[in-house]
Amino acid sequence: MKKLVLIAFLTLTACSDLMQATYQPSKPNAKNVQAAKDHLTYQLIDPSSAQFRDIRGATATLADGTKRDLVCLELNGKNRLGGYVGFSPFSVGFKNGTIDPNQVATVYYCPR
Repeated sequence: MKKLVLIAFLTLTACSDLMQATYQPSKPNAKNVQAAKDHLTYQLIDPSSAQFRDIRGATATLADGTKRDLVCLELNGKNRLGGYVGFSPFSVGFKNGTIDPNQVATVYYCPR
């Protein structure tokens, strides 16, 4: 759990570009969705317990005019005691087809 809190803190401090962006809904690329799921699942205590819902896509236009593809989803996983902790929102940004580690946030940026 400490690791998850640390990851959340670091991603929130690193995602200022996403906070200042504008968003347009888009269909998420299947490859990006799988990459986002894999990236987030790897962080879990019990990776096999990962549950995903509300998967959406968006195109973010950053303050400098560059565009990023986003995959937004909600993730649930088990804690060390074996209980599910509840769904949490995540946004994963992509730059040139790969995950940009500075644009993984514990905030749901995609328009609903």
